[in-house]
Amino acid sequence: MKRTGALFGALALSFLLLAGGTLFAGGQGETAEPEVIKIGASVSLTGNLSRFGNLVKNGYELWKEKVNAQGGIKVGDKRLPVEIVYYDDQSDNQTSAKLTEKLITEDKVQFLLGPFGSGPTFATTAIAEKYNIITMASLANATNIYERGFQNVYAVLAPATRIFASFIDMLAAQNPMPKKVAIIYPNDNFPAAVAKGAQDYAKSKGFEVVYFEEYTKGVKDLSSTILKIKNSGAEVLMGSGYLEEAILTVRQLNEQKVKLKAIGFTTGPELLDFRTNLGDDANNIYGVSWWMPQMNYSDPLFGTTSDYAKAYEERFGEGLSYQAAGGSQAGLLLQLAIEKAGSLETDKVRAALRAYDGSTFWGPTRWDETGQNMAGQTVTFQIQGGEIVTVYPPGAAQAKPIYPMP
Repeated sequence: MKRTGALFGALALSFLLLAGGTLFAGGQGETAEPEVIKIGASVSLTGNLSRFGNLVKNGYELWKEKVNAQGGIKVGDKRLPVEIVYYDDQSDNQTSAKLTEKLITEDKVQFLLGPFGSGPTFATTAIAEKYNIITMASLANATNIYERGFQNVYAVLAPATRIFASFIDMLAAQNPMPKKVAIIYPNDNFPAAVAKGAQDYAKSKGFEVVYFEEYTKGVKDLSSTILKIKNSGAEVLMGSGYLEEAILTVRQLNEQKVKLKAIGFTTGPELLDFRTNLGDDANNIYGVSWWMPQMNYSDPLFGTTSDYAKAYEERFGEGLSYQAAGGSQAGLLLQLAIEKAGSLETDKVRAALRAYDGSTFWGPTRWDETGQNMAGQTVTFQIQGGEIVTVYPPGAAQAKPIYPMP
């Protein structure tokens, strides 16, 4: 009888544990609510994209610190602080994918903030989709990321194909307008999508694309490409590469004395490094940006766009760019969705994201069924007298473009 009673008692205890899950671990058990919101981020802290990866991390940190200073994200009637687990993907796409799987399976993160760039995001979002984890893609907008039928990836940026639109519109508004353009890009996901979009849009606006060429990502010499641009008769050059490639392009254009009316890049001119490395040669170069500190938007967390810029400078010093702001925007959009859902469950947060149509310090966001932000637009700026000023569209302009370049 004693053995039977003991067995019955053990079975009863097991039943209670399975049913309630609250008898051990300080009353937490398996059904206990989390005490923090754990988010993972694999970003380029070293390697050739580390300049941008660290900017993105700064943006993530600024959002985390701001929301935690308010007690965390409101989930139902509780506030939960945010914890972000970082790994360095060393600017390698496959490393980023492996680290993303580690974040999900070992670190047990509940959500993901994306890496810098469309290449690693294409790889990491396949892992996240497998585990039904939402990724806020802060700096990745190549269209092929969003053409796979995934349910769990949401872009901060508008589609990559549209980034040069404001620059091309500005050129079309000049009198006389230039006719011949050249486009160069590295063999990487985002730049290739940008270049194809720019080519199509330029043609639709009446421009002739006289030179269109891909080069090796991270190239150290573009002199042969520059010579071809010179011989093509192009009046305008658009480059969709990264910082080092933009600096290299300007230097070698000057070395070969190539005369152009306008030069624009997607990445580089917005960064202090570009002006520091090129000095006076940076003047009159154009850039395009998804976001500028001079915009006039606001939200309850950061306040106005200028408030955000001030908070960033106080925390990290000079060097704010759209890459950092995009990181903060990714965190903020996730926060808003969690608060709207009142839950950390993927399905409920996903539904809140899909229904979102609003504006923050960054500007407007509205996702289509693929997860692309169809509300985002770009502005064109120019380096004038060593300073960045917006020049197009007219409603956002601080100054008129200096065109043609002296």
